[in-house]
Amino acid sequence: MRLALLVCLVLIAPAAFGNDAYLWLQRMNQASHVLNYTGVFLYQSQGRSETSYIVHLVDASGEHERLETLIGVPREVVRHNEEVQCFLPQERVVVNDRLLPGRQLGRLVAKPAALAEFYNMRLGALARVAGRDAQQLALEPRDDMRYGHQLWIDLASGLLLRAHMLNEQGGIVEQFSFSEVALGVDIDHEKLKPRVVRNNEWRVINARGVDLRAEDFGWIFRKLPPGFRNVSLLKRPGRRGDENAVHAVFSDGLANVSVFIETAPGNVVAVAQSGPANIGSTGIYRRVVGDQMVTVLGEVPVLALQRIAEGVERRPK
Repeated sequence: MRLALLVCLVLIAPAAFGNDAYLWLQRMNQASHVLNYTGVFLYQSQGRSETSYIVHLVDASGEHERLETLIGVPREVVRHNEEVQCFLPQERVVVNDRLLPGRQLGRLVAKPAALAEFYNMRLGALARVAGRDAQQLALEPRDDMRYGHQLWIDLASGLLLRAHMLNEQGGIVEQFSFSEVALGVDIDHEKLKPRVVRNNEWRVINARGVDLRAEDFGWIFRKLPPGFRNVSLLKRPGRRGDENAVHAVFSDGLANVSVFIETAPGNVVAVAQSGPANIGSTGIYRRVVGDQMVTVLGEVPVLALQRIAEGVERRPK
């Protein structure tokens, strides 16, 4: 019943959404859950670009998705609902993980209306993306704790076709755009299976982690930027085999920030003095608390990362 309702909302005539930015965001979010589609898109960030093929299918068992890089280092990501497998053929490694909140094209963590407190929203002009008509939507941050966004939403289906993430100066931090897309197509389940062939030489890494309750999480966060709330608490294997490594995810509904806390390496002075860094569009800020290293990373300004890191404290016993 819920799936049928979502499909109906996606298929409502675009004119019914008028100039209401909230409704366009809601339609985009729903489309990411219910549409069957295949496509090729280009992702660009800080001088790095990657072309990928994606297939997305919804059936009685939920969502199925496969993403494959087409240029450069081969990689495949296969997903069924929240269960994710990442295949790295060159390393002969497969990583089993779970889908983190907000890590899907066009998917929001909060209701669209809740974003209005932190972003100014306005509709822009119609444009053409991948040969389809799209409605532009701008989200301008109300503070310096988050980036701005420009979205191009398919007029007919609500699918997100193109997106720009913008810094304080209006420069593009990250962007993606479909170059071709086919909507509402029949998809054979064979297209959802990984193309790589595994054997006994492949190494399997379990990165799924274990859910933690807030009261069992040994840390508190005193300086979260306005609007950011916790959406996930996990215990994960650390990079050095630390079984007590923990991972918290925070979101304002659009932007997401991860906090990893694990045993600090031997040279803690170097870590403490390393300052902020970037991997593509993802900012990183590290801080040492006692014998633990706090790593905060996300697609937000470094000021927000630093604020979060400086507010991490051990929970009083």
